[in-house]
Amino acid sequence: MNEKNTKHILSILVDNEPGVLARVVGLFSGRGYNIESLSVSEVDSHKFLSRITIVTSGTKLIVDQIKAQLKKLIPVHDLEEISESKNFLGKELILIKLNVRKKSNIDIKRRLEKFSVEILVDNEVELIIQFAGTPIEITKLLNLLKPYKVIEQTRSGLVSMALGFNYIKK
Repeated sequence: MNEKNTKHILSILVDNEPGVLARVVGLFSGRGYNIESLSVSEVDSHKFLSRITIVTSGTKLIVDQIKAQLKKLIPVHDLEEISESKNFLGKELILIKLNVRKKSNIDIKRRLEKFSVEILVDNEVELIIQFAGTPIEITKLLNLLKPYKVIEQTRSGLVSMALGFNYIKK
């Protein structure tokens, strides 16, 4: 039976120390699996803990093997596959720099009104906006901006959280 590749979102609570991220990522690269999105940040400065959110695609069998190997790493305190939850939130942050002239600036701003974008820089030559949303919402925003000159963009990677109290670890 050929199992199909599906998207998996893993939330991993780890010690905030040098080399931990490399060891976690190494489990994916060692099996030839791509990480589509990676986000990591300290979540508890008193306990020196960080949360790594990884989005990857693969068969359930392979991802289960990776999860089992991750759980064996000493610096891993908790690992949940958020995408297995029926209810979860997932958001990304994107910054977009547009090349604008005063005329097009007004048109762009009018189009952006339906999105909750924050304008960070607005001058005669560039418009820099910030938007937080789901990957689908970000794709819609980028499609809206296709007629304009996007100079640069950067995305944070997905951060995700299951709804309810099932995933809260003390």
